[in-house]
Amino acid sequence: MWLGVTVASQAPPGGRVLVCGHRFVKLYGPLGIRQMIGRCYLRGNDLWYDDTDMNWQNPEQPCSHLGDIRAEVMCNAGISASITQNEVIIGSPGSYEWQGNVHVSWLNPDDVFDSQKSSFTNMNHRSIYIGYSVTQSHHLLSENEVTIVTGAPKDSKHDARGSVLLAVKRSNQLISQLTLRGEQTGSYFGNAVATSDFNNDGWDDLLVGAPFYFHRQQEVGGAVYVYMNSGGRISPEPSVILRGPAGSAFGMSVTAAGDLNQDGFQDFAVGAPFHETGSVMIWVGSKDGVSTEPSQVIRGSSVSPRFRTFGFSLSSGLDVDGNKYPDLLIGSLDDTVALLRTRPVVHLSKTLRVFPNIVDSNVCDFCIQVEVCFAYIFSTGEKSDRDNVTVSFTVAADITSLKPRLHFHDNGHSTYSAFLSMSKKLCQTIRVGLLSPVRDKVKPLVFSLDASLHENLPKRRSPLHDLKHFPVLSHTPHPIRTQIQIQKTCGSDNHCHSNLQMTAQFTDEDQKPFSRVNVSQLLQNNFTVTRLLLEVNISNLQSPGRPAEDAHAATLNISFPPSLLYSGVRTKGEMMTSSVKCSVKHRVLVCELGNPFRSQQKVQVWIIFQFDMSVDTTEIQTELQLSTLSEQSLSPVLVSVLVNHWLLTSLSLISSPGPTSFSGHVMDENLGALLLFIFQVHVQGPSLGRLGNLEVEFHWPWALFNGKRLLYLTEVQVQGARCDPPDTLLEEGKDRGRWSLEEEPVLHLYAHRKKAYILDCVQGAKCVTFVCPLTDMKNSATLTVRARLWSTTMMEDFIDAESVVVRGRATLKLHTNTTNIKMEPHSVDIEVHIYPDLGRQVDFSAPWWLVVVSVMVGVSLLAVICLLLWKCGFFVRHTVALHQGRIMGKQQQHKDADGFLIQGHAPSPPKHWLTSWTETR
Repeated sequence: MWLGVTVASQAPPGGRVLVCGHRFVKLYGPLGIRQMIGRCYLRGNDLWYDDTDMNWQNPEQPCSHLGDIRAEVMCNAGISASITQNEVIIGSPGSYEWQGNVHVSWLNPDDVFDSQKSSFTNMNHRSIYIGYSVTQSHHLLSENEVTIVTGAPKDSKHDARGSVLLAVKRSNQLISQLTLRGEQTGSYFGNAVATSDFNNDGWDDLLVGAPFYFHRQQEVGGAVYVYMNSGGRISPEPSVILRGPAGSAFGMSVTAAGDLNQDGFQDFAVGAPFHETGSVMIWVGSKDGVSTEPSQVIRGSSVSPRFRTFGFSLSSGLDVDGNKYPDLLIGSLDDTVALLRTRPVVHLSKTLRVFPNIVDSNVCDFCIQVEVCFAYIFSTGEKSDRDNVTVSFTVAADITSLKPRLHFHDNGHSTYSAFLSMSKKLCQTIRVGLLSPVRDKVKPLVFSLDASLHENLPKRRSPLHDLKHFPVLSHTPHPIRTQIQIQKTCGSDNHCHSNLQMTAQFTDEDQKPFSRVNVSQLLQNNFTVTRLLLEVNISNLQSPGRPAEDAHAATLNISFPPSLLYSGVRTKGEMMTSSVKCSVKHRVLVCELGNPFRSQQKVQVWIIFQFDMSVDTTEIQTELQLSTLSEQSLSPVLVSVLVNHWLLTSLSLISSPGPTSFSGHVMDENLGALLLFIFQVHVQGPSLGRLGNLEVEFHWPWALFNGKRLLYLTEVQVQGARCDPPDTLLEEGKDRGRWSLEEEPVLHLYAHRKKAYILDCVQGAKCVTFVCPLTDMKNSATLTVRARLWSTTMMEDFIDAESVVVRGRATLKLHTNTTNIKMEPHSVDIEVHIYPDLGRQVDFSAPWWLVVVSVMVGVSLLAVICLLLWKCGFFVRHTVALHQGRIMGKQQQHKDADGFLIQGHAPSPPKHWLTSWTETR
């Protein structure tokens, strides 16, 4: 029957004890039908039955009906119960088909026959478990009548969020006055309930546990809802929601624990049985209500290693050991119960005094005295003259300084710890000395006192001890503080108000400030200067509203970029007792100006930096911050200088062709004179890298204005780079073999020459522009240009020239998109001086063997021709006869004068020839 599932007792000593078993079975009818109705038993303080008290100890059992029991056969009475001086309250969640019910039995202590029973009626709300938890309060909804509180963890309008009913007795019925709804479905809101006055306002407040509430993202498991009472009015919304660790079932049990620390406010405990080995968390009440964090957490593993579900049930409110502090009984599912006794609570008072109030740092040899005093009283109001309380205390000196300026006489350190065993108020004095030299005279010397009770806890296996010998402090001890001052030359209020002012600018090595563009300084960097000065002017002069008192521990902090390297400092100032000293700490230059930096004092400081800037540095920026221990609000000063990088470069023509001549014939490979130009480029400074590159721009005279070729390129070589001139300049060179096979007429240059020609890009010549980039150049580069002179143009257009000068130009330029990198361009002229070969006939000379062979071939050819002509009779002589005659034909003889033949005329007879001649000698 699970007897003991609920145990309750009347609070006063000797009161009765109520024990229930909700699985008690009763047999009904002739068939002996088993019905689990549950049963509760009332016994005396000794747990024995007493006939004289049978009206209490033999009450009428709830659910034990003799008539129609269909609605009560599984009422499970006793799953929750409570008992007061004249009432017994029993919950039965199975009544009315699991609607549940609460049975309240009132017994008149003065009349054994006077009693009254009350319960809820059948409300036709099935399966909501009214009576799963019960309690009662005299100051919840009314000061004049008792309020019955019961949980129904499956109730709430079809969503099973759970509810808590607050009801009052009306005759034999319980009438619900207020219903509180749960927050989350299945959270089992109302699993446990408890009431007590946590803020001591005379009205009881309400606790409701919901052990199965969870929030995955917030890692929450279980909740307890705190409803603070406002003059008898409970708000439907909780005042505070306490949440437990994930999976802990926080709120499985709650109990009003009484005033554990005897501070006048009621406290409570909450069980979380599935948090590790189980935990019980204690909350203390206060005038402000309940905090969200517990004041104490008790883990099952710290009590006994046998616990696995420590805190599954709680019972409290009784002083078991009689030390006037309520104790706490903690149950589990591990067949183990723990009784935690409350230790006496001590209110410890402490005081700290330090004198003198002002210390002269020049004449202080352990001149400071620290007095600590302690007194205590138990929270119950009792004083103990027999038992000493041991206090452990620690005094710390100059706690606000990283390097304390004080040390104790007894141990030489800045902290002092000791024990005091006392039965009444006790004081102790400690001597403290001031370390020298003292750099910080402005910041006060702050002392703190921290104290706690020195505990010698008994061993676990020791017999039961009186807890009066093991008190605890009423609250977490907090240190107390006090302070004194170091004597200094400041105002009557012992506060120093300085008026530090600062200006700064960059200068060159001669301390000349750089020029300004608008408001910024401008540095022209040519990579020859390696030092940079930062001029800083600092003063502490009086101005309206500022008294300019001494600036103690005046320091100048300068943050500078990696391109600068601190080299040294120069100072010049008035009223200076020592020079300015600087040191570098994590790329911050710290300069000590003086301690103190006197009123009306001025100083001029030059910070010397070595710098090795790369070309991608566009600005040098520093931040200057004055600091002092005196009272003054100081803002940082930004000083910057823009940087223009000027490249120091040179372009020179280290090799050029000498005077060149032209003549009237071009043979084979000697198409035109070979022209060779070698250029040298030098640069001083770092490599440009990805920021740009140098380039040589050529203005090349490649033709005359009439289009005839003048100079044509054959090759351009750049050491470490590549240069591609336009194709129009090199295409003729590709056809040079074709030109060399064409013969030009033989000219004899005997003309009278008087003119001198100059052909350049402005007059006489067409120039084409091409660029040769010098990529990845370090400090120097060499360019080689090979070209040839177009001789035909010379012979055709400048046959009357005395000299011809062909002139172009090469210019060294900077190619970059960065505006702060600059360079002066450098140019050199490309000149070719050409002269005609005066009075010289074209040379037809040939090798002697060629002449001999040619003569022999000629003679042989002539002989062959003569032989052929002789064979043809060419050499036979034909002469004319000394006389001439003409023979006429027969028909000719018979023609008339007009040439017609005369017909029928007989031929004449032959005649003798008549010959005549003339001979001339």
